[in-house]
Parts: sequence; structure tokens; C-alpha cells
Amino acid sequence: MVLSERFDLSDEMAELRLHFHMGAGHLESFQFGASNLRKGFGSGLTSGNANTAFYCAIQGTFYSIISAEKELNLLLQEIDYYLHLLKTYKSEMTRYYMLCYRETVSILIDKGDATGIEAKLCHDDVSDPGNKLLEVFYFHEVFRNHWLGYPERSNHYVKKYEELIEPRYFEAYIIKFYKGKAQSVYCCTTFTPGTHSRTSFYRYSA
Repeated sequence: MVLSERFDLSDEMAELRLHFHMGAGHLESFQFGASNLRKGFGSGLTSGNANTAFYCAIQGTFYSIISAEKELNLLLQEIDYYLHLLKTYKSEMTRYYMLCYRETVSILIDKGDATGIEAKLCHDDVSDPGNKLLEVFYFHEVFRNHWLGYPERSNHYVKKYEELIEPRYFEAYIIKFYKGKAQSVYCCTTFTPGTHSRTSFYRYSA
């Protein structure tokens, strides 16, 4: 990737960033991945490679959410920007991902009271052949319910996730973390919606 930047391979940078963070990039911090994939989105869109650009946006937004890389209000604005662009760059799959991400961020901010929108990813939308959307749906139910202090509901979706055939290994490892957290709930503290800084997001994870 360093050589690509040195030789100004701008047309390929989006794909290089995406493939790096889908592979060896997992060894880097999620915060670094989110920032780098955000750059991949920009370079992909600039070079006319919209498909790769939005793949970068999907993965980068996911990294940002799970690592508290960005203030939640700012992340919500970024997701809304992607949804605005998707009115031009038609991709129903990307839209579904972003709606799911948006609902998670909105719920963590204020339970969707002021930041929610009518459009959402519903269970009826997640019947794609590879069950990738169903996997995303279950993952975010686990994530949201854990941070809102509903361990039984979170663990319910952990079990639903584990019933999937060949779920992606990366998300599966994170699911195992939240499963363990649910089983030790007696020593956990609830996330409070509204305390939406990067610091407060993980203040409750110890």
C-alpha cells in the first residue's frame, strides 16, 4: 500500500485499501481501518469505481461503530451522507447495510427518539441467498441490546447468529465476545444512550 501511494496508483487505491483491511488489515486497529477505508471510499468515488467505494464505506462504517472511532453524532451524519449518495448510486444492498448501521447509531445516541428515521432494515428485508443481510441483522441486534443493557435479548440473537450456516469468521469472533459478556452480566454496567462520545462509548465495557 505504501508503494502504491508513492507511485500514485490512485485508480487502484480503493481496491487496495479494501482488500488490505479485509485481510492483513485485521491486524491493525479498527480505528485505523475505519479511517483508511474512509479514504478508500473517497478515492474510489473520485476514480469512478463506485462499487468498491461503497464496499469501503460499508466495512469502514462497521469498524467505526464497533471501535468507537468517531463521535456517534458525527458518524450518524456520515451515514446520512452515504444514504444521500445512494439516491444517485443505486445499490440496494449497500442501502440495507447503511440503514442497519444508522439504526444502531441512532439507538445508541437516544434510542432513536430524535435521531431515528422511518426507513429501517427489517427482518423481512434479510432474505438474500447468502444470508449476509440476516447475519448483519442478527449481529446488530446483539450489539445494540448488549449496550442498552438487555443481556437476555442480546444472547437470544447470539443463538440466532450461531444457527447461521458459515457466518463470516470475523463477525463470529466478535459475537463470541458479546456472548461471554452476556454470561457475565452480573458484573457489567449498562451503556446510557445520550452519552455519545468515543470515551463514554467504551467506558462501560470493562
